[in-house]
Amino acid sequence: WFILPSRLHPHRPLLAESVPLINADDVWAAGYTGTGQVVAVLDTGVDKNHPALAGKVVSEACYSTNNVDYGATSLCPGGVSQSTSENSALPYINNCPSGECDHGTHVAGIVAANTTTVKGVAKGSNLLAIQVFSKIDDSYYCGSEPTPCVLSFTSDQIKGLERVYSLRSSFSIASVNLSLGGEAYSNTC
Repeated sequence: WFILPSRLHPHRPLLAESVPLINADDVWAAGYTGTGQVVAVLDTGVDKNHPALAGKVVSEACYSTNNVDYGATSLCPGGVSQSTSENSALPYINNCPSGECDHGTHVAGIVAANTTTVKGVAKGSNLLAIQVFSKIDDSYYCGSEPTPCVLSFTSDQIKGLERVYSLRSSFSIASVNLSLGGEAYSNTC
């Protein structure tokens, strides 16, 4: 017999412990750190000024929707629907609700952080930071999330992936991360 932990048991975020759990430190010891590789992170943006990510972002872009029917406004600098200019993937550069645009930076840290205390899985890699979310001011679309919330339109995700594809000759792109939610299905789809 065994006892299942309570479903309400709180857990801490443990990046420092997760790297050894997946044996990434053993892979680093074999010489594979991600050096020379680039990972694209399509998410809520990446704070390239974060100490764990300093110098890691080699290109950035933003694709975000303005659509009154969804209560959607762009999170790109100046409210434009797309940008590849410097700072365009900074998470709080334009109108993101407090606490809603941290996810992309967190993901980027899991990938490429490299400080004395925090190391990502591919600690030697660089990042393509692509912001693909929009601010939503309609409680219908935010659902159980507080309003306003941030959601990502498929059209912006596709534009972000097209940007990655357009950079394939400029960088050695190892992978693309899209930690994006979707519809939950109770039956097999």
